[in-house]
Amino acid sequence: MANDMMNRNNNDIFDAMNDWLDFPRNFFDNREMSRMMQSDVAENDKEYTVKVDMPGMDKSKININYNDGVLSISGSRKSFKDNSKKDNSIIHKERMEGHISRSFRLPNVVASNIHAKYDNGVLTITLPKQSAGNGDNSIQID
Repeated sequence: MANDMMNRNNNDIFDAMNDWLDFPRNFFDNREMSRMMQSDVAENDKEYTVKVDMPGMDKSKININYNDGVLSISGSRKSFKDNSKKDNSIIHKERMEGHISRSFRLPNVVASNIHAKYDNGVLTITLPKQSAGNGDNSIQID
């Protein structure tokens, strides 16, 4: 109920703003963005596995970077144009276009062995961990 009250109050405020500024009703609403790039991160002794939903994106438009212990994923999607029926107008549109990114802090990864696969709109990234001997930066006190 509290969420309904919050949504109603916000919509009332934005409806009033719309009269003055001509903003769309959901201009400040980020619920659409929260449905993009939903992710799962799993860990075991040997690796991290990150799965990210990125439906409708061409894999050539997806960028993955691992630097200083942070995995960054970004992608972009252009508008969807249906030119098959030029006499029809869109009366409802939900498919979005634009650029989106996510980052995850995943330490002690062997960056040269990261593997990524994109299948059926799901990006799966496997990040192997450094073994205890390779990543030990401890300093002995004399």
